[in-house]
Amino acid sequence: MKECNRIIESIEHFYGHLEILPSGRLGLCSIEYKEAVESRKDEIKDFCAKILGTEK
Repeated sequence: MKECNRIIESIEHFYGHLEILPSGRLGLCSIEYKEAVESRKDEIKDFCAKILGTEK
């Protein structure tokens, strides 16, 4: 997760130059193939609902 956080922080840094406010953070470490997403599906859906403001 440390490496993921560094990447996210770099993106957020450049967002700052463009005056873009990030809507959240989600690090998907150890996801190299689409099959690996299945076990994180609920986490991804929850994150999307949160940034869209549709969480339950």
